[in-house]
Order: sequence, then C-alpha cells, then structure tokens
Amino acid sequence: MYTGLGARPKEAAGKRSRKGALNGTVIALGMTSFFSDISSEMVAAVIPLFLTLELGFTPARFGLFQGAYELANALLRLVGGTIADRTRRPKETAAAGYGLSTLTRIGLLGSAVATSVPAVPFLLADRLGKGLRTGPRDAMISLATPEQSWGTAFGFHRTLDATGALIGPLVAFAILWALPGSYESVFLFSVGFGLLGFAVIMTWVRNPKIGEPAQPKTAKVRGAISAHLGNPGYRRILLVGSAFGLFSIGDSFAYLVIFEATKSSDELGVSEGAQWFPLLFAGTAIVFLLTATPFGRLADRIGRARVWVGGQVLLACTYVVLMFEPSSAAAIVVVLALLGLYYGATDGVLPALAAGVVPESLRSSGLALLATSVAVSRMVSALSFGLIWQWVGVDRALALACVGLVMTIGIVSVSAIVRENPTKAD
Repeated sequence: MYTGLGARPKEAAGKRSRKGALNGTVIALGMTSFFSDISSEMVAAVIPLFLTLELGFTPARFGLFQGAYELANALLRLVGGTIADRTRRPKETAAAGYGLSTLTRIGLLGSAVATSVPAVPFLLADRLGKGLRTGPRDAMISLATPEQSWGTAFGFHRTLDATGALIGPLVAFAILWALPGSYESVFLFSVGFGLLGFAVIMTWVRNPKIGEPAQPKTAKVRGAISAHLGNPGYRRILLVGSAFGLFSIGDSFAYLVIFEATKSSDELGVSEGAQWFPLLFAGTAIVFLLTATPFGRLADRIGRARVWVGGQVLLACTYVVLMFEPSSAAAIVVVLALLGLYYGATDGVLPALAAGVVPESLRSSGLALLATSVAVSRMVSALSFGLIWQWVGVDRALALACVGLVMTIGIVSVSAIVRENPTKAD
C-alpha cells in the first residue's frame, strides 16, 4: 500500500492513454478561469478598502468578514465534488459554480445602483460559487492529463488563472481612474467577463471518461469523507495542508498592513493610497503567473511535496518583511514578489500532489475535501489574526503567525511526512 505524502494508489499507477499536459481540456479550463478571475479580481481589488474606509470596518470586523468569506468558499466544495463524482458530470457541476458567481456580481451591480441593497451577502454568495466549482475543475484537469505531467498541467492552469487575476485589478484601476467612485461600472464589466468564462466552459469543455465506476448513487457526503479519511496518504496531505492554512493570513490582510504602513510613514495620503491599492493585487499576480508553470515543472521533476513546503518558507519570509512595516517602493515590491512566489509554488502543486493518492472515481470529492479543509483553517486564521491585530497590534499578530508557520515547516520537514520522491512507492 502506498501511504507516503504524495504517494499514489495502484489505480493511478496504471498507464492510460491521455494527451499531454497542455491538452484541449486544460487550455479551455484555463481560459474559463482566466475570464472568471478577471471578473472576480476586479471586485476583490476594491473590497478591503471599501469595507475599512467606507464602511469603517476595524481589523477585528474585517477578520470576521474574511473568516465568513473563507467559510462560504468551503461550504459547497465537498458538496460540489461529491455531486460531480456521483453524477460523473464534473463539467456541469463546475459550470454551475461559475454561473452562480456571475449572478452574484449582477447582485453587486444592483447594490451599487441602489444603496439600500446590501453588498456583503452577494460577496459571500460569490464564494459559494467558487467552492462549488473548484473540486470538479481540478479533477477534470487531472483526469485529462498523464500523471507525470500533473504539476505542469496545474501550473499552466494557474498561470492563466493568475493572468486573469492580474488583468482584473488593472481594469478596475483604469475604470476608477477614468470614472472616480463609479463602482457600478466596475461591477458591470465584471459581469461581462464572468459571462465569457461561463461561455467557454459550456462550449469547449467535455466531461472526462472515468475508468472505474463512479460512487454509487446512494453515496452521501459522509460516505465520501469516510472513504478519503481511510486513505493514509491522503490523510497526511489533509493534515499538513490544514496545518499550514492555520498560519496563512491571506492577501487582503497583507495589503492592509502595507496600506497602514504607507499612511503612518506619510509616503502616501489616504486618498492617494486608496487609489493605488488595486495595483497591489496586480503586483502579486504578475509574479504568480510568471512562476506557476515553472514551479509545476520543477515539482514534477524533484517532488511536489518539496516544492509545496518550499512555498511555505517563502510565506514565512513575507511575514518577516511585513513585520518591518514596508512603506518604501522597494520593500513593497519585495512583499508582492514573495507572495507571488508563494502562490506559484503552492497553489497548483497541492492539488497535483493530492491527485496521486485519490482514485479517479473519487477525484472530485477528494480534491474538494482537501480544499474545504484548507479553507476552513484559513477561516480560523483570518478570524484570529484580525482579533490579535485589534487587541495587541499588527506586529505581534504577524510575529505569532510567522512563528507558527516556521514551527509547522520544521515539524513537516524533519518528519517522515515529506518523502524524497512523492510520485513513487516507498
């Protein structure tokens, strides 16, 4: 039995006739994510300052929002994955998630036009759509690609995803530059890009052929969880991924730290800093899109677990720089570069790592359960970080997150959890 982190069951070891890493399914799903991320990141780039400056959210309240944001993302992940496995139709399940997210942005447009309509419920509903689509989408990528190319395929997908995440904030910045305060214009363009992403998945993506029978129609979410937790290799990845998630504070908090640092140092005024705030998202996305595919290829060569844990080291370095309250352009660039490298080394590598221990007939629910667990741990991280920032200051909050992350890295690195070559048997 294969029980190591990143090891694989016998089913996955068998050779199958699949196209290369950059096949039609991977490219189409990448383009779907490209347009959808332009749509979502246009909104995400203006939300942190909108909540803190316009609505007066404290760090604790923003942490509560971030926690609810992550929880909404997690709620439908396992449900979506289980539905995709039971029906053997991951395309339709993922498309429903993309469609739901697009509908929520229509609601945001309504809230911008009529101020009596609250925006927060639509923001949380958008995360429900993301949760519904993530597991089935990642399963389709792995099922359309040879196992030895999983890192490359996921890296390529994340590159297109990150390209959309780069363009989205730039479009939002351009719109608000030309039409100051016109959030309804941002939301309107966001709806258009969301519809393009939905059209791509419905037109060019096909359901994969699954070699073994799918879950019985009577299978429930509880049964899927039991099946995955009975897999020792998968259980290790789930445990380690969740542990790392507990010390991931998220982009929005990192950018708020930068914003507060520039205010206190008088580098930028409040209004001027708010104007440039969306570009922080774009800076991280540039590095992410440039490194996701190279990190994926590196993971295929030297081991996915090694690259994934190395990404956590980059995150710890990010926290160290943030503790010095970066306000200069050079320091901010360093933070954005480290964040982008972190995502490049982890975002696509984790599902590629987990796919090796999950049978094909349970692939969607397996990747969804992992994503759910990580999202829940990040929810706890957001809540705790916001509260600690409010109570004792941002420096101590960052120090605690950094210490916890470094300790987790040390434990994982010296234990038997990380194997020398996670794609082969022990």
